[in-house]
Amino acid sequence: MKTDRFHLQIIPTKNILIHEEFDPSRSSDLIEKFKKSNLLTEPIIVASLGDHQYLQLDGMNRLNCFKKLGLKTIMAQVVDYNNQEEVELSSWIHLFQSKREDFFKHIKKDKNLTIKKANIDQIGPRYIKEKDFGRLVTVVDKKEGSFLVMTAGNFIDKVKRMNYVVSFYENIINRSILPFTLTSRNIRLFFQEHPHLNFYDTPDTNLMIVFPNFTPQQIIEVVRNGALVPAGITRHLIKGRCLNVNVPLTFFDNKKSLAQLNRDFDRFLLKKAIRVYEESTIYFE
Repeated sequence: MKTDRFHLQIIPTKNILIHEEFDPSRSSDLIEKFKKSNLLTEPIIVASLGDHQYLQLDGMNRLNCFKKLGLKTIMAQVVDYNNQEEVELSSWIHLFQSKREDFFKHIKKDKNLTIKKANIDQIGPRYIKEKDFGRLVTVVDKKEGSFLVMTAGNFIDKVKRMNYVVSFYENIINRSILPFTLTSRNIRLFFQEHPHLNFYDTPDTNLMIVFPNFTPQQIIEVVRNGALVPAGITRHLIKGRCLNVNVPLTFFDNKKSLAQLNRDFDRFLLKKAIRVYEESTIYFE
């Protein structure tokens, strides 16, 4: 169904190109949730690339779970990736516990990466420098301040090195967004607002990784080159995101044609009442 406010469609999972690594830690719980509820609540978000191909923007875990469940199609909200009023692209930050010395030892094993001390005004995200020497990510230590991880190389090389940085803690990714105003006090308060980082009685420190922002064209370039950005970095804000659609998993019948599934899907949607909220919302998970 395509309206002037949204475009919902059933599309084959094989036609969806992914742009980010898969976070396996979330797979088992989500599959069990699907089996228990028998519902796909929200559509994944994709952008059309033409020739019946789509780029996954949001919903990587749902997409992978559908594949593991043997379902060949999935509900998607199709958006215009070139329309900045419809899609805003920014970055998440990652939070985790580790000894900073161990993390930096991991980083230094890659001879292409260097580390230098930074000022607080250098913490905020910047667009990645596509070539030559520049900042890759910023590391913030709750106790010792901030550091820049720098590298040279082309854009795809830098994306691969970003994956190497994240590989140190890829099974314990906690995402968040930076506070609006970056001061030493706000950073300390920010760490305190994430009590899960202080749960374990260990000598480890709390670390924050701030990633660069990407443009939609850069994400497409990553996919075209057969690369992937690390899991949980890209943050796509969709104007008019469809929620609470609640399609039964039995709807995704592999024996039906794609045309038939979409006809059935349109009839399903026509029976639903729709509310449009223009204001931003806060959603508790």
